[in-house]
Amino acid sequence: MKTILLSLSTTRHSPKTIDFALKKASEEQARLVILFIIDPDIPSLILDKMMDVGFMGDAPSKQLFESILNEYKERAKRIVQQIEIKAKSQDIELKAVFAEGEFVEESLKIISQENPEMVVLTRAERSNLSRFIFGSAVNTLTKRSPCPIKVIDES
Repeated sequence: MKTILLSLSTTRHSPKTIDFALKKASEEQARLVILFIIDPDIPSLILDKMMDVGFMGDAPSKQLFESILNEYKERAKRIVQQIEIKAKSQDIELKAVFAEGEFVEESLKIISQENPEMVVLTRAERSNLSRFIFGSAVNTLTKRSPCPIKVIDES
């Protein structure tokens, strides 16, 4: 059976991308593997920003960090549950995988395990200058992936 991998993350999960992956899996009569990657650096980035603007003191608690990370994990579960409902209504076989780590590395790990015919993912809206300066996980994954990548722009 063919496999389509839908790679989502804390910052990459647009309805447009999800709908595309569901439609493609249905058309191809493929199994849909949803990979949801939690970026463990997100809480630190949020807390650093809050300290920078003076919203909080210099030493946020470990509990606050864990609370933010847990919120992202719960949000990931809710998003995957919504996709599961849609997939079931379309008779699409589905497998959900949750990972914590860096987007490209976790995606490549699951690509090698699942051997999909295609990976579907979202490109967040950013300027070309921002991508040039800070790099692009999507571009890196596209170059390193052994299978085709379909990138759905958020716009």
